[in-house]
Amino acid sequence: MSRNSGAKEGVLYRRAISFHQRAEDSLKFLLNCYSAGHDIEDLRKIYPTVFEYWIEYSLIWKVYIESEESSTKTVAALPLLDTTFAFANQLVCFAILLGRGEMLKQVPTIIDHNNSVRDGMLERMISSFSPDRDVPPDECARHLPYFKVLKIYSAALENRSALMKEYLEDWYHASRREGYYDSHKRGDLFTGYWSWEAAAITYLLDIDDSSYRNAKFYPADLVEYARSISAPRSKAVESDERELRVKSGQICPKSGAWETLDIPLKRHNFKVGDVMQAQDAAYGMTVWRYLGSQAGIAE
Repeated sequence: MSRNSGAKEGVLYRRAISFHQRAEDSLKFLLNCYSAGHDIEDLRKIYPTVFEYWIEYSLIWKVYIESEESSTKTVAALPLLDTTFAFANQLVCFAILLGRGEMLKQVPTIIDHNNSVRDGMLERMISSFSPDRDVPPDECARHLPYFKVLKIYSAALENRSALMKEYLEDWYHASRREGYYDSHKRGDLFTGYWSWEAAAITYLLDIDDSSYRNAKFYPADLVEYARSISAPRSKAVESDERELRVKSGQICPKSGAWETLDIPLKRHNFKVGDVMQAQDAAYGMTVWRYLGSQAGIAE
């Protein structure tokens, strides 16, 4: 029997789940590469692809949720109240520490959809790169261990180092309700124990880490790397035109070559003002990604 025969019920869901698996696997690969001692410059090269996978998954999940196929309209692409919060934290922290902070202006695409709460820690880290977001809340979605970093933000400069040292001393035990806790005892892929947020906040707030540089769970070399390349601490880089995405059926905002997030991939040249309709889209709706003005396609 042909794989395309019969009813298509569940096709959007299966597609979204496959994109989620790709995104999750790519992030775990990045974490594992760090724990295995790969060169940090290589991680910096990998990160944009990881982030792109999460953006693509989030867009496709939203299409599924809004479709007739979905029986619920309230499930988040990346629930912050669940242990999946760790994925959001890792994406944000690695962007900062690998000098990719400018990409965080897109992170609302991933974390805002259908989440009933915002997270005080994530919002504080993101705010430098997305200044138009609302004032960060004074609560954390997962509470432990993360809420303790909020007082580091509000503390006087001379007290921040001691507070971060204390945070790291309590970090693992305070993480006992998180999905990564005791993961070395389970059969799934162990990617190491690291307080990514301690490193990212240390860098963002320019905290002197000499008193806790050798602390357990502190990825000190990521902070050292961020400092060595003067990674941005705030929005400073304009959007790369390749980050531009438009839903099928909308008006083209920029002339050039575009590629669908469909399977199989389709490419097409559009001009400003064209209706960006995907002909014979496999799932009835797709998203176009801009490839560039110089990436013309012979038609």
